[in-house]
Amino acid sequence: MNWDQARRILHWDGRRADAAPAGPSRRRLAGPGLATRSLCIASGKGGTGKSVVTASLASLFAATRRVLVVDADLGVGNAHILQDVAPERSLVDLVEGRASARDLVAICAQNLDLLPAGSGVSHVAALEPWELARVAGAIGELERDYDWVLVDAGAGISAQTVALAAASERTLLVTTPDVTALTDAYAFLKVLVQRDAGSAPCFVVNRATSAGEAAEVAERLRGAVRKFLGRDLPCLGWLPDDRAVTRCVNARAPVVRHEPDSEFAVALRELARRFEREAAGCGPTIGLGQRLARLAGDT
Repeated sequence: MNWDQARRILHWDGRRADAAPAGPSRRRLAGPGLATRSLCIASGKGGTGKSVVTASLASLFAATRRVLVVDADLGVGNAHILQDVAPERSLVDLVEGRASARDLVAICAQNLDLLPAGSGVSHVAALEPWELARVAGAIGELERDYDWVLVDAGAGISAQTVALAAASERTLLVTTPDVTALTDAYAFLKVLVQRDAGSAPCFVVNRATSAGEAAEVAERLRGAVRKFLGRDLPCLGWLPDDRAVTRCVNARAPVVRHEPDSEFAVALRELARRFEREAAGCGPTIGLGQRLARLAGDT
């Protein structure tokens, strides 16, 4: 691969195109026999809005399904902040042998639970294979109670982040028009397809100022992926640069719940509908925990 050529294709020159109720029961809402769907929300770099997107998608899915959010940004997780909960335990306690999987589950809202990552614990930022296998076991134990498992992955291309993306049924990559975000998104995709040629990534352009800007940004990323990775990368849409997002983060609440009529919330609802339509009627699959355990053994 010619990295300099890929960077030129991804370069963005800055010109604008035309312009909670009581805790939920443990019964799955989808009914018996239906598969648990898994979606990893990832980004090549921090600051793209990945966790904001995850929080709102989780809230939307939870309207009709049981949802588990796995905060996989181990050691520096912040998914709990966006759900306004303060978990006493986290995956750090699981990895270090102080807690079981069910000890960790934090109830966020009706039908919505969180598996917290912990914060300010640097030594778990890069897990050993046996530690990743322990996390896989916890997810495998819990996911049978849920219809959706959303993985809020750590930014970047660490081995555990890529393994979680490869183990998930779909990976949604969140990028922005910034050239650094695009370049890092391409780098993430390159590592992901090298790890798992059968992965099914897609992406969304966040913080776009117009549909035109989003379309141009999307084509830059798709063009680089076609040319250098030989793959077609679906773009599932774009999310506007909306001040409502900052207000909702400061309020420690998902945008779709705190400002449901905002432009960002309207766009997120369409994104959620696309995933729900795709998941409808899908047959049983191997669980996320089982797939992750296999990948941990190969790490």
